[in-house]
Amino acid sequence: MWNFETSADAPLTWTVSETPIDGTAYDVTETANGACAVGDGGTIVGRTCDGSWGVVVPDGPAARDESLHAVAATDGGRRVWFCGSGGAVGHYDLTSGKRVDHSRPDGMDVTFHALAVSGAYGAEKLLLADGNGVVLPGIVDGEKLEWNARTNPADGTAVSALAADGDGRGYGVDDNANVWMTTESGWERIGLADAEHSLYAAAATEETLVVGGGNGRLYERDGTGAWTPHSVDDAAIECLDLNGRLQLVGGESGLLRYRERDTWHETDWDEPTTIHGVHVGSPSVAVGENGLVLEGTAE
Repeated sequence: MWNFETSADAPLTWTVSETPIDGTAYDVTETANGACAVGDGGTIVGRTCDGSWGVVVPDGPAARDESLHAVAATDGGRRVWFCGSGGAVGHYDLTSGKRVDHSRPDGMDVTFHALAVSGAYGAEKLLLADGNGVVLPGIVDGEKLEWNARTNPADGTAVSALAADGDGRGYGVDDNANVWMTTESGWERIGLADAEHSLYAAAATEETLVVGGGNGRLYERDGTGAWTPHSVDDAAIECLDLNGRLQLVGGESGLLRYRERDTWHETDWDEPTTIHGVHVGSPSVAVGENGLVLEGTAE
């Protein structure tokens, strides 16, 4: 038996925010102090409770102006991790206000495109991915960071996105439409059968894994392991996030869509600027080309 909703949810209204980002913004996450975004030149910016944005770190983890491509926070948001060009890896401690450089981990002087963080401050687990299919895991014990053996789940195919759920499992997607999950012995392929497009984005909770890619295709995996496909748009999905009943996707040609309950909605954003990163929150945030930062709030 089915039921139809009789009342509509309040739509998200998107507005452009003034920020000190000079260049492209590539990713955004939530911290204990608010949203945090990273981009060209190693710029890290944060949103304060009054809605203004300011520079947290001006020039990357090693003060070398390396562009940062990914950012993620620990559970509770007290520490934020970031990675990018030239082997750049580091974290910013919100409690102490200190930036710590971990660049060139395990001697890797590469561009890291993807990052996942799981666990609480001082006990987090990390996954980093470069453009050659290598994934580097790390474990934090207090202030000590130890890098484990490199893995190559996709046999050299680029791992384009990483995600972690609340139970400490990691996930990755690649250009051949494969979805991978961490196991005690390495990686296990868990999808996708008959997918025709590359995958570029992933997000996970304890109950749900969502991946997206070419031609606006999105796939959702439930607790039974079954995959449900969605066609969101014609443009490629480059980023996504989910929180409870809300899912948010962004991508090429200004793609910005959200799903509340079981319905996908268009937004009032109609510019062609590519969206590289999205975050579901209060407000929700989307970042992209030319320093674009959008904030989405319910009317």
